[in-house]
Amino acid sequence: MKNIVLYKSKYGNTLQYATWIAEELDWEIRDFSKFKKTEISNYQNIIFGSGVYMGKMNKIKKVLKWFKEKPIIIFACAGNNNVEKDINDIKNNNFNEEQLAFHKFFYLPGGVDFSKVKGVFKIMLNVFKKYLEKKKNKTKDEKAILKGFYNPTNYVNKGHIEEIVSYAKKIEDFK
Repeated sequence: MKNIVLYKSKYGNTLQYATWIAEELDWEIRDFSKFKKTEISNYQNIIFGSGVYMGKMNKIKKVLKWFKEKPIIIFACAGNNNVEKDINDIKNNNFNEEQLAFHKFFYLPGGVDFSKVKGVFKIMLNVFKKYLEKKKNKTKDEKAILKGFYNPTNYVNKGHIEEIVSYAKKIEDFK
């Protein structure tokens, strides 16, 4: 049977990780929007990766609905560099305990570059930025967010995929 890496990426970081993972494992790779639910039975092992936007993983509700009977590997890619509190927030915002016990979850650090944001979201971010700039007594997190508007971050690194690749190889050999 075949294996596949599915992804949903807005700004390219998740796509980069999905590409590296697929190359390392020699698995097929495809944008989740081009994958049909009827294809699930064609694959032995599946990895799904998504970016995180405002705390929510892109397409995760649909993925969890589609894969409620088949455990898969899921990775989230967000702007922080392995900040445990933020990773726990991503888990809590996107999964219940049963889903986390059924699927295998990984976090991969991405980056933040507000210059890539477009449309309504860009307008909302600019309003938020102006609010933060005017606010007195900013928290540490608010200062970090404001800094991100002027100094994009990028933590994407191929070394971050080692744990996922290792886990995928173990289950591939096991099945």
